[in-house]
Amino acid sequence: MEIVSAREFRSNQGKFLKAAKAGQTVLLTSREGSFRIVPVTEHDSITDRVSESLREVKMIQAGKIKGISLDDLLNEI
Repeated sequence: MEIVSAREFRSNQGKFLKAAKAGQTVLLTSREGSFRIVPVTEHDSITDRVSESLREVKMIQAGKIKGISLDDLLNEI
């Protein structure tokens, strides 16, 4: 595992992105908090996630599944 500051990450982005792509855990620390740098996989594809979300909205609109309020959603987080 490699822990890097935001400044160090900005200076050497390529190095740390390659390390993450190779499977190494890279933790970025900053004033905003700590973050794990991981490569996007096929499972994380934005297109797939948006499509699934649209399917869920259509199912809620059709009454096939129950929707939740924004307050309930935020409380889950």
